[in-house]
Amino acid sequence: MSCVEEEVLTGGGLNEVVRIGSTVRRPTGPWTPAVHRLLEHLAPLGIAPVVHGVDERGREVLSYLEGEVGHPPLGESLRSDEVLVAVARMVRRLHDRSAGLVEARSGGGSDGWQFPAVSPVEVICHNDLAPYNMVFRDGIPVGVFDFDGARPGPRWWDVAYTAYCLVPFSPEFGTVEEQWRRAGLFCEAYGLPEAVAVEGMGLKVLARLEDMVAMIRERPEFWRQREEGHEEYYLGHVEYVRENFCSAESGSI
Repeated sequence: MSCVEEEVLTGGGLNEVVRIGSTVRRPTGPWTPAVHRLLEHLAPLGIAPVVHGVDERGREVLSYLEGEVGHPPLGESLRSDEVLVAVARMVRRLHDRSAGLVEARSGGGSDGWQFPAVSPVEVICHNDLAPYNMVFRDGIPVGVFDFDGARPGPRWWDVAYTAYCLVPFSPEFGTVEEQWRRAGLFCEAYGLPEAVAVEGMGLKVLARLEDMVAMIRERPEFWRQREEGHEEYYLGHVEYVRENFCSAESGSI
């Protein structure tokens, strides 16, 4: 019997993910059938992993996306306006395609997903749509992976978190004025009204950060994130976003 070499992929915070040749093997969960339906629906876009079933150890088998993963901290090459616009357009393509599942009610309901739906349901959100779950080639985003946390929800649920990570809404990078400009550019490239960026984005980012903190605090599988201080990191950004991007306080963190 021949041995198959498995390469453990770094960067994952919850599961052990390995690469075998041109495939990735990941643990499955009760949500896997819903995620596989989503990936099969997204397949014509060519920017999400292709499902190849389940292996003899019960792990899902997905195609491996070649390229550079946007692990934090992002390098300068991935902080350009061109990358920001390209990511926004990729997110829009994913959302528009997933809307078909919601309309057909074949995968857009609340049942079967790892996390409950967020109202109003417009698309199937990735739920962790950040550069660290994207693949880039020559500085251009070409793919998205790790759909385990996908959930039905509004478009802004993904848009706010992706913008938070990529603008970014953070005191460590750029000025507040520059961040406002890039938030507007991101929303324009996605196709949202300017008012969403100018008036509503800060509050939506706060809602997403509140959800992230709640998951870290409450879900047992996030023990490593608790040990590494992720909660404090997000809480620090809550204050920054509230002070610089909101006209009124939001949330109860």
